[in-house]
Amino acid sequence: MSEDITLRHMWKTIFKREFYIDMAVFVFVCIPAVLVILFFSSKMDRALDLKPIISYPLNVVFFIILSLTGALIIWRAYTYLVFVGEGSPCPQLGGTKKLVTTGPYSLIRHPSVIGKLCGVIGLGLLSRSPFFTFAVIPSLFVWSAFYNRFIQEKGCEDKFGGAYLEYRKRVPMFIPKLRKR
Repeated sequence: MSEDITLRHMWKTIFKREFYIDMAVFVFVCIPAVLVILFFSSKMDRALDLKPIISYPLNVVFFIILSLTGALIIWRAYTYLVFVGEGSPCPQLGGTKKLVTTGPYSLIRHPSVIGKLCGVIGLGLLSRSPFFTFAVIPSLFVWSAFYNRFIQEKGCEDKFGGAYLEYRKRVPMFIPKLRKR
């Protein structure tokens, strides 16, 4: 497989079993969980007498921009996992057969987390909830960083050995390094 991923690959990814099973987990587990958290966040906003952080329709505009950006980042990252890695984006469903270090994975180790973060921030802005935006989102990000570093990356170490350890030394977790010119 050539490591040049095109829009055609991205389109084909939608129809791959590895992709739509991971998306089913996301739709039926993650989204309902976030909606429940949003419900309780709105209760906390009222209990703490917190005012909305952004006005309508600006909240909708930011939600659309951030959600679409996040979805594209996730879709692009998952396309690399499916085609270059020859496997699933989800480690619990077997993960990839090959270590992916190209495309978005050449910049950061967890590009899909950045995509998901964009979507959750967009949802926080859509809800206009200060508690969700400033308490829940940072907590979710810290949990995600912990999970990815100590659970998911441990699995990568076990599966790919020294190649993964070298990749981890070279490529940052979430924030790309600025390259010298």
